[in-house]
Amino acid sequence: MPDPTRESDWSLVEAQLPDGWRELATEMRLIRKLPKHIGQKILDIEIALRLVLHYVAQRGSMRQTIAGAAAAGLVSISQVAFYKWMAKIGKYLEVLVARMVDQGAYAPEAWGGYQLIAADATCVERPGATGTTARMHYALRLADLSPRAIRITDETVGETMRNFDPEEGELWILDRGYSNPPCVEATLDRKADILVRHNRQSMPLFTANTVRIDVAKLLRSATDRGSVHERKVYIRTKTGRMFAARLCWVRLLPDDARKARAHAKRDGMKDDGELDLCEYVAVVTTADASRISTGQVMELYRARWQVELDFKRDKSLGELDRLPNLLPKTIHAWICGKVLLDLIVRRLSAREVNVSPSGLADIIMRSPQSFSNVSNQSRALVRDAAGLDDGPRSTTIYAAA
Repeated sequence: MPDPTRESDWSLVEAQLPDGWRELATEMRLIRKLPKHIGQKILDIEIALRLVLHYVAQRGSMRQTIAGAAAAGLVSISQVAFYKWMAKIGKYLEVLVARMVDQGAYAPEAWGGYQLIAADATCVERPGATGTTARMHYALRLADLSPRAIRITDETVGETMRNFDPEEGELWILDRGYSNPPCVEATLDRKADILVRHNRQSMPLFTANTVRIDVAKLLRSATDRGSVHERKVYIRTKTGRMFAARLCWVRLLPDDARKARAHAKRDGMKDDGELDLCEYVAVVTTADASRISTGQVMELYRARWQVELDFKRDKSLGELDRLPNLLPKTIHAWICGKVLLDLIVRRLSAREVNVSPSGLADIIMRSPQSFSNVSNQSRALVRDAAGLDDGPRSTTIYAAA
């Protein structure tokens, strides 16, 4: 495979960015001429973008990034100045991500006018920690993969729609952990809709006459494989409120069914009756059938699963589960930067350039100045910065409009 280090360093990354990325910074007033007494250091969005991408690509602190930038002859700024850039560059990164994503597949026009939102939660580590100390609740717009909402809580806060603020016109696509009447109620009360993997234990379903439906028996009645089925159901809350919904399900094809059963066995499931039910994927949605068909319901749930797989991959490869701090604006910029970096890596992979996110860190920071010519003082600065951490440990919440 081609050696990325033989290409002109930053131009390798720059070539993957969307057209007009420089002009966008001017339009958003990120780059503008300030009075001389302010001592403006960054006059080109390229410098700021290289700093941010290096910061999210390497497992280190702000101190390491600014020390590396100074050593490479890129720019010499303070940690406070870099923090200010992280606090204001999030929206710019979000737009870059949107421009790099094919928005046609999940545009509202293709899904009954719904703005599709995929949400989940994952365990993360607070800065300086060595184990799970917090939980990140995140929601992404499927059309452009931009963050819809991000909330950081302690590890005791579970998966619930109370962590989010659904809006009218949105369809929230969720996993089994959100399959309960309170989550449905919280979503519908805000005039949004929900699509969630059904959990027979936590979300019983009823007929219009409040007779409980035997969901297991209903699923087994579908003996064909690969065909989607639907039935109108009702969800009842503890206060007696009844919400109309649709139960949609499909029996997996033989190969997929075997994989599902094997996965359940690895998780310790031994009951043959329960193993049989692993062959079925059942979801509940409040979306109107006139807007989203049964087939589309099942397709959307598969889309949510793909987003989760992508997120798990980002956690393992991009260390998305290691937050740099718990400050709202910097978390937003950091996550948008991670997504942007991932898109860049994918485009490079399509060109058969074998480079990881961490490998890009060195490419991003390189300058025409050879590192061998860097002064000993700069090298010492880099060494001293190694292993340092920064940022307070306070819990914060960020919600994107």
